[in-house]
Amino acid sequence: MLDMMSFKNEFISQCRSALCETGTEDMKIEERKVSKAQRGVLNGILFRKDGMGCAPTFYIEDFYKSYRDGTSISDLSHAAIQTALQSMNMAGIFARDSFDMLGDTDLLRVRMLNKGSNKEYLKGIPCRELSCGFVFISEIGLGEYGAVITDALFKEYEMTIDELFDTAIKNTVEKYPAVLHDLGESVISDPENCVNLLKMPSGMAPADAGPGFVLTNSRFFWGAGALFYPGVIDRIHELMDGDFYVLPSSVHELILIAADDKDPQQLADLVRLANRSVVKKDEILADDLYICRSGKLCRVSFGGVVPECGEYVC
Repeated sequence: MLDMMSFKNEFISQCRSALCETGTEDMKIEERKVSKAQRGVLNGILFRKDGMGCAPTFYIEDFYKSYRDGTSISDLSHAAIQTALQSMNMAGIFARDSFDMLGDTDLLRVRMLNKGSNKEYLKGIPCRELSCGFVFISEIGLGEYGAVITDALFKEYEMTIDELFDTAIKNTVEKYPAVLHDLGESVISDPENCVNLLKMPSGMAPADAGPGFVLTNSRFFWGAGALFYPGVIDRIHELMDGDFYVLPSSVHELILIAADDKDPQQLADLVRLANRSVVKKDEILADDLYICRSGKLCRVSFGGVVPECGEYVC
């Protein structure tokens, strides 16, 4: 089995051969180090064509994992080429349908990141500080397509940083509202068919709801930030009749559990175990347990000392 560097060289070589087979010799392959949210610096390969702004980027680390799992380099290279070509075709359609997107404030939206585990990625990106080391970043997006607003792109918007985030948060709340599901129901049912408890009148939640709940957004994607939508923490306090623990299960959702009679150490251990065995590395939000107390999010400590949080300390 090849090591990482030998695999990279052979993979790129076979990608170039696959390009010749498809008759797209005008496509160029470039190598570049890429800083990714949640994942750090990766070995990227970019596929470029003259006259096209879109440059699909793949990461050697992802292909190397598949190679180690038994997929041949030939199959991986052909799959990469086909995906790159499809992405370029879709990008052309996207560009025509979204002419002059940059500067369109209606397309601004936010997503939440852990500041501590994304220090390098966040350099040159405007942020709004939340609490406990979490931040919102803004992006311009349409459907599944999104481009993070960097310091350079921010210059295209005639507004202050506060105005940028106020607008992006307002858009996100309207387009992708917060959703709170009973944890048990969400496990056995399609999430889209689950009752959104945030819309239930006070005191009208199903009798068998709880003690665990899942908080996300209506998009079920980058939904952990819904906790910081205006009024959401207060509404959940009302529904749960008191303080609640927040388990950062991923960047896409949070698990909420009433704080009464729960062992916080056991919950913290559960978060860390899940992060190392179930959650994808690029979807880990944090390694800690949090509590919402009196409308404020705090990191839980044990014996007055914040526990060691491993690689993903916030």
